[in-house]
Amino acid sequence: MEHRNRFLEYFQGKCIFITGCTGCVGMALLEKLLRSFPQVHKICLLIRPKKSENMSTRISNYFDNPIFSVMKEMHKDYLEKIIWMDGDIVKPNLGLSQENLDYIYNNVNIFYHSAASVKLVDNLKNSIINNIYGTEMVYSVAEACKKIECFMHVSTIFCSHGFSRSVLKEQIPQNPVNPDRLLEMAKSMSINELEENCKESKNWSNNYVFTKNATENHLGNKKDNIKIGIVRVGCVMESYKEPYPSWLINENVFNVILKNVLNGIAFNIKGNASAYCTPIDLCINALIASTYDTTHYTENLKVYNVATNRPTINEIYKIFVKENVKDPWLIFGSLKYRFLCHLKDLVLEMSGKRGIFVREMEKMDKFVEIARDGLCDELYCHTENLDELWKNLNESERELLFFNLNDIDFEKYVKSWFKMEKKYNPLDPTSTMLHLAKL
Repeated sequence: MEHRNRFLEYFQGKCIFITGCTGCVGMALLEKLLRSFPQVHKICLLIRPKKSENMSTRISNYFDNPIFSVMKEMHKDYLEKIIWMDGDIVKPNLGLSQENLDYIYNNVNIFYHSAASVKLVDNLKNSIINNIYGTEMVYSVAEACKKIECFMHVSTIFCSHGFSRSVLKEQIPQNPVNPDRLLEMAKSMSINELEENCKESKNWSNNYVFTKNATENHLGNKKDNIKIGIVRVGCVMESYKEPYPSWLINENVFNVILKNVLNGIAFNIKGNASAYCTPIDLCINALIASTYDTTHYTENLKVYNVATNRPTINEIYKIFVKENVKDPWLIFGSLKYRFLCHLKDLVLEMSGKRGIFVREMEKMDKFVEIARDGLCDELYCHTENLDELWKNLNESERELLFFNLNDIDFEKYVKSWFKMEKKYNPLDPTSTMLHLAKL
């Protein structure tokens, strides 16, 4: 019994549907399924058409990402498991062809919905359409599937920031707005009308967290139909060890804040708040493990907070600064950074080109302000559901899906974040002067 792996048994022969496969979570989920669960039958990937790139080119470029390098060495036939489907989450029936819809209805067992608008400065109408309406469209297709076992939704632990900041339990959060009303408002009102009439959204840090909160409430109203699992992740950071250390598709909010703290730009960050840095591979392992748990749960809805209340922002800052900062100019705050931006613009303008660095500096100031206000507040996350799930795993299952954040060596992990890109470190005076010389 100790050597039995319930996850490998559960996913054998399963047909899976994934949205958001071009994003960080979706791509990492696909890689893990292909690498560690070769017994999966088929994986359907919803991908939005692009006028500038045909489907064959997109597929070829997609698997060129380094994240798939380990998997491709292990499983040469990985493409045989993939079914690409042109579509869009904000269209009825996801904009899918009837042939693809029929295949989904008759075969898919598990839905993973990770597609979302994650822009912190997006207007409310777009946020509602992409996050609430898009989830409604994906769910409606899942609900019609003959063999559906569960609907897994990727959310954020910051879903209540602004409205309720202190504690986040593993349950549907409070929201004073009916999500159905928000959908109706988004359909009937212009961007400006919606911003003016939806006063409740002003209580949240930004429209992203407001609509993710409302989306969870929307799913909570549908829990009697099919099994639903909501997996909330924190600031998704570089991988801890899978498929190799320090992989990430793009920079995340917390990385940007840290880098700009080192430049002297971001101030007044609450050092006692948890950073909620969650390695991408642990997020994915928790998502897969919670799929099995949701399917076998006695009730129809279960929420998992993939988070740890340590280390604090101040603790991570100290580790990061100790490892990366060798620049005495930091004592002058952002003086050096701002001076160099003006100097580089001057060089550009003297050569007859338009200055860009000061404008980028101003954009970064605004971004850091928004991100800092939204992500760096003190919040205690309850993780009983996730902790209980980990506690009940045997050794084989823990090895397959490691997601225990309490076992991470955060000092070693933080030190590894920027080793691969130190040559691009803006604090390095040598590289800065070389960049100026190239101009």
